Amino acid sequence: MRYVDTDDENKPAFPFAPGNDKISPERVPAARCPHLPTVNSVDELLPYFENVARRPYSPGLWPAWGLEKGERVLLRVTNWHHPMVVEAARLTFEKFEVDYKIEVEEKGPIPIWEGHDEVEYYLARTPELARWMDEWEEFDRVGTYDKIIMGYGGPILRERKTKIQRFPFITPEMVASAAHALPAELLTAIDEWTWRAVRDARTVHITDPEGTDLRFTNHDAYWNQGRTAFNRTHVKRSYSNNVAYGETYLPGHIWGRPHFHIPQEDGEGVIAGTMNHIAPYPRMELEISQSKIVEIRGGGEFGEKLRAVMEQTKDVQYPGYNTPGIMQWWEASIGTNPKVHRPREGYAQGYNCGLYERTRSGIIHIGFGTVISADTERQAAREGKTVGHWHVHLNYPTYIAEGTPDGDRVVIENGRLGALDAPEVREIAAKYGDPDELLREDWIPAVPGLNLPGDYDRDYASDPLDFTLTELDICRKWHPLFMRMIGAGQDSPSCH
Repeated sequence: MRYVDTDDENKPAFPFAPGNDKISPERVPAARCPHLPTVNSVDELLPYFENVARRPYSPGLWPAWGLEKGERVLLRVTNWHHPMVVEAARLTFEKFEVDYKIEVEEKGPIPIWEGHDEVEYYLARTPELARWMDEWEEFDRVGTYDKIIMGYGGPILRERKTKIQRFPFITPEMVASAAHALPAELLTAIDEWTWRAVRDARTVHITDPEGTDLRFTNHDAYWNQGRTAFNRTHVKRSYSNNVAYGETYLPGHIWGRPHFHIPQEDGEGVIAGTMNHIAPYPRMELEISQSKIVEIRGGGEFGEKLRAVMEQTKDVQYPGYNTPGIMQWWEASIGTNPKVHRPREGYAQGYNCGLYERTRSGIIHIGFGTVISADTERQAAREGKTVGHWHVHLNYPTYIAEGTPDGDRVVIENGRLGALDAPEVREIAAKYGDPDELLREDWIPAVPGLNLPGDYDRDYASDPLDFTLTELDICRKWHPLFMRMIGAGQDSPSCH
């Protein structure tokens, strides 16, 4: 991997801005993106869908449908999904001879998002996900379908007759990606390596060049006796009817900290970033004490909205939390697919948003608020309390699992997931091709002042949405020029 270092004599010194003295561009990986020709026909999408359909079923975020002849399959999409994508899925169902039904929900015009829209989005999304869980429970009880394919985030039912799987395919560009051509065996090996590393930690230290510096104890109380799964006593409080989901990781989404709270919560530090599940927003800092957000600084309109929710709920006691208030930190989840890339065309519109890119290997997404679709969240909703959760993405994090049996272990370094360099993972990759290529991140975001020349505050952090949309437009229309502009040359991988 190429890196941009601050001691490079050809690179200007980083201009530290007031209030941003924790930001550090040292060892930030150089930016790059894959060459993705425009998809002109449904036929071009079929090989990717066929690979997803052939992957053995996996109850996670990387799509693996495991389709079998004669299965009863329900696909749920909306009018926000591109018609070519839906048609390619239909043709795949035909090829695999499943008994399928496609439901298309009319959601109205496709919205154009800004980062602050995540506040309202997840206030509305929370009850929607609860309804999905209820419907899945009923489908499973009645036995209506063998598989339900829908959505690309949130909890699912696990170890049921009805299997739930994902549909992270909103636009043709999101389908025609090397992310969906990787073999399931390799993705599973990456997940398993990461899950083992996380479980072994006694304490954890997370940093990121945009300013995150966070520590917490990985208490024995979080885990079962062998640290192979989360403590079932705690899991039952959160997922009483879905324990199999709650006690382990979600493929493609490794819990970097347990997704529930215990009395010993001691997360301390600062979480900082410019990206959430919807779109970029001006840089924001969250001050964390005992795993609770005690101050929100900056963030533009996103920060203003979060501070308003924080004020409204500061005296409200939520189920499962040690202290009053909704602003509790409970998530630091790790993406594991090196080929995931930020979509370009139509970005920050409808479901074509920041939600997808969080699954790229080495990216951590921080979650805070109520725990999504947990019993505690649903109880709070029944009691009339405000429920919802929000996010900060760390694009270049370093995650140190401290005190493992082998000493301190680097799980992620500057956004590079350690599993990608593990001998046992590379051995599996070699069965399918060149490990260097298969385990190379196709996309690393470009940020002025970090891995591009420029002033971080002026050129990026004050309005990262404007920069990001401009970057994506140039990358899509003039890819070779863009690669020269960011200093990546012509070595960008191609998905074709």
